[in-house]
Amino acid sequence: MYYAHSTESADKKDWQLLLTHLKEVAELTAEFSLQFRMEKWGYIAGFMHDLGKYAEEFQHRLEGSTKRVDHATAGARELMKAWPRHPMATILAYVIAGHHSGLPDYGTKSGADSCLTRRLSKDPLDYKAAFNEMKIPEIPTQFALQPGISPSFQMSFLARMLFSCLVDADSLNTEVFSNQSQASLRGVKADFAVLLQRFHAYMKARFSTPREPVDYNRAEIFRECMERAGLTQGLFSLTLPTGSGKTLVSLGFALKHAVQHATLRRIVYVIPYTSIIEQNAAIFREVLGEEVVLEHHSNVQQEVEEAEEEIDKAKKLRKLRDLRRLSEENWDMPVIVTTNVQFFESLFSNKRSKTRKIHNLANSIIVLDEAQMMNGGFFGPCMYALEELVRNYGCTVVMCTATQPPAATILNTGQATSKVAIREIVTQPELRFKQFERVEVSNRGIMSLEMLAGEINGLSQALCIVNTRKTARNLFEVLQQSKNHSSEDSTEGLYHLSARMCPMHRMDILRVVRTRLESTMPCLLVSTQLIEAGVDVDFPEIYRELAGLDSIAQAAGRCNRNGRLLRGKVHVFETERGLPDGWMNLTGTLARTILTSSMEKGIDPLSLTAVENYFVELSYYQHISSTDSTDSKEIIAKIESEGRKLEFPFAEIGREFRMIDEQMEPVIVPYKTDEEQAKGVDDDKTAFSLLLERIRHAPQLSRELLRQLQPYTVQLYIYEYSAYQRAGELREIREGIRVLERSGTWYSSHTGIKPYSAECAAKEIYIF
Repeated sequence: MYYAHSTESADKKDWQLLLTHLKEVAELTAEFSLQFRMEKWGYIAGFMHDLGKYAEEFQHRLEGSTKRVDHATAGARELMKAWPRHPMATILAYVIAGHHSGLPDYGTKSGADSCLTRRLSKDPLDYKAAFNEMKIPEIPTQFALQPGISPSFQMSFLARMLFSCLVDADSLNTEVFSNQSQASLRGVKADFAVLLQRFHAYMKARFSTPREPVDYNRAEIFRECMERAGLTQGLFSLTLPTGSGKTLVSLGFALKHAVQHATLRRIVYVIPYTSIIEQNAAIFREVLGEEVVLEHHSNVQQEVEEAEEEIDKAKKLRKLRDLRRLSEENWDMPVIVTTNVQFFESLFSNKRSKTRKIHNLANSIIVLDEAQMMNGGFFGPCMYALEELVRNYGCTVVMCTATQPPAATILNTGQATSKVAIREIVTQPELRFKQFERVEVSNRGIMSLEMLAGEINGLSQALCIVNTRKTARNLFEVLQQSKNHSSEDSTEGLYHLSARMCPMHRMDILRVVRTRLESTMPCLLVSTQLIEAGVDVDFPEIYRELAGLDSIAQAAGRCNRNGRLLRGKVHVFETERGLPDGWMNLTGTLARTILTSSMEKGIDPLSLTAVENYFVELSYYQHISSTDSTDSKEIIAKIESEGRKLEFPFAEIGREFRMIDEQMEPVIVPYKTDEEQAKGVDDDKTAFSLLLERIRHAPQLSRELLRQLQPYTVQLYIYEYSAYQRAGELREIREGIRVLERSGTWYSSHTGIKPYSAECAAKEIYIF
C-alpha cells in the first residue's frame, strides 16, 4: 500500500492512503476551478500532483528517512510525455511541479536547478507502481478562456489560478486528515440578501435625518448608485468627490450587485493604507456583523482578551479569531478588507502561501478604494490582472476615487479584439463635483519652512501635508520651536504623522486629532501623504506641498469635508528644495501647469475637467518616454517575451513585483498607548511587554505572533538600520526580530524614531 501522509501510528492503520489523497484533492481542485469553468483541468492537476509519492524513496521518508525527495515533478513529467505539444500540458506542469516550492521559471539564463526545464530533465524517481492504481487522464476538450488583451498574459494568469486551486485543495485535504477540529472551523457562506438588509437598517438608523447641508447631496448620490447596482457585471468606475460618502455608497452598490447576480460569492475591498483599512473594516463590522468580515493586513491582531466573568463571550470571540486566522490563508469569508500590497503582490507572486487565496477571487466584487493610488510603476500589470478577472473569472471590479487614473488608456493599448469598456456608475460626475465644491485653492509658490510655520501658527486648526517624512519632521520642529510651542513638552495642539511612527502611535494621534477637531479645540497637524487617502478628518484650512494633482485633490478632501464653512482654504506651496527627480518631479510639474492655467481661466483647478486634463498630459509623457512608467519592472514584457511558447518567468516576476521598497528593515518599538498611559499601566504590563515575553518564550514562532508585532513596527532604510545595529541600539530577541534598545532616547513621542545621525537624516527620501 502507498501512503500520502503518516501519523505516529507504527501499524499505519490510520495513515492516509495516497490514492485517496489524490482523488480527494482532485475533486476539491475541480470544485474550486469550476468557478471559472476549468474544472476538468483542475481535476487533472489534483489527481497528478503527488504522483512521485509512489516512489519507494518517498514511502521510506514517511517511515522516518531524512533524505529529501522531489515528489512534485513526477506528475508534471508524465503529463508532458503523455500530451506532447499540448499547451495545457505545460500549464499543468508549472502548477504540479511548483505545488510545494512555488511556480517555477520555465528556464533561466543561469540554468538554475529550480527551473521547470532542468527539473523535467533530471533522472526521475521510480514511481511505476503508480500505474497499478491509476492511469494518465485523457486530454479534456474543455477550454473556457475568452480572448483578451494579451493571450500570453491570459495563459500565465490561468496557471496562477489553477495553481491556487491546487495548493488550497492540497492544504485543506491534508488539514482534514491531520487536524479535523481545525478543518471544521473553516468557511462562512455569504447570504448577501441578509447582509443587504443589515446595511439598509444601518443606513436608516444612521442617516435618516440629514445633519449637515452636504448630507442631502450624499443621500441623492446613494440613491442613484443603488439604482445602478442592477447593471450587468463588468469593470466600473465610481467617480465621486472626496467627502461624498464613497465608502458606504460602494458597499451598498456591492451588496445589491451581489444580490442581483447570484454567482457572486464575496466582496473584496482593496485599500492603499492600513490606517484606512482599520477605519473601513470597523465600519463594515458595525454594519454587517463581526462574523462575516475578514480584515487582512500586516497590522491586524486576531487576539482575544479573556475576562473570567465573560468566559462564554470569550469562547465565542476565540472561535471567531480562529476562523479569521484560518481565513487569512485562503480568503473564504464573505467580505475581505485588504491592502493594495497584499492583493496585487498575491496576484503576481509565485509562492504557495501567497497565491493560495487568489482562486477565491473568482466570482467576486472587487472594490478598489482610492484607486488613484495604483497609478505608478505597477499600474499596467495591475490593470491587466483586473481586466482578466472580469473577462474570464466572473468578477465585477469597481474603481472608486475622486481622481480616476487613466485605466482605459492602458487596457486599450493591448491586443484585445474589442475595446475594453469601463462604465461609470455615477451618471453626472460633473454635477456631483459641483455640488461638493467646498474649497478654494491658491498657489502660493515657494515658501521657506519658517514662513510656513509662521502662517500655520497663526491658525487655530490647520493641516499641512508634505512629500517626505524628513520634511514633516523638520517642519514640526520649526513649529515646535516657535513662540506658540516654545517648550519641548508644551506641544498640546501640535501633532505629527509619518511612517517613522509605529502604526499604534499613529492611531493614537488620529484619535486625539479627531476629538480636538470635533470639539473646536486648537489642532495643528503636520503629516506625510498617508493621511490623504480616505482618512476621515475635517480641517478648515490645509497646506499641501506641490505634488501630483490627484494628491492635491485628495488633500483637499480633508478640508471643509462636511461643508460647515462656505469655503475651506487649500494652499499649494513648494519648498525651497524643490521637487525631487523622477516620478514626483513629472507629476508635480504637470500639476503646477494645470493649477496655473486653471486659475488664469477662472476654472476650479480640482474640477473633474482639470483632473482629466492632468491625466491626459501625464499619459502623453508616459507614452513618449523611453520606458513605460506604468510598468517599471517590465512585468508585461517579461510575460509576453516568450509567452507564445508558454515560457514564463514566474519566479523572476515574483521577485520583481514588490510594491514596497525592499531596501528597508523592520524595527520593533516598545510603545505604550495613550489608553495604557491614562490607566497608569506599568511598563512591564503593557500589551507590548506581554507580547514580547510571549515571543521570547514561545517554543516556535507562529505567524500569528509575528503579525501581532506589526502595530509596533517601523521600517527603516537599510543604511540607517545598519547604523543602529552597529551602535548596539537594536536588541535581537529572536532570530531576525530586533527591538529598539533605548526607546526613551531614540523614539520621540511626537515624531517617532529619530534619525540615527545627520547623515542618515540627509539621505531620507521615503515619502510616507
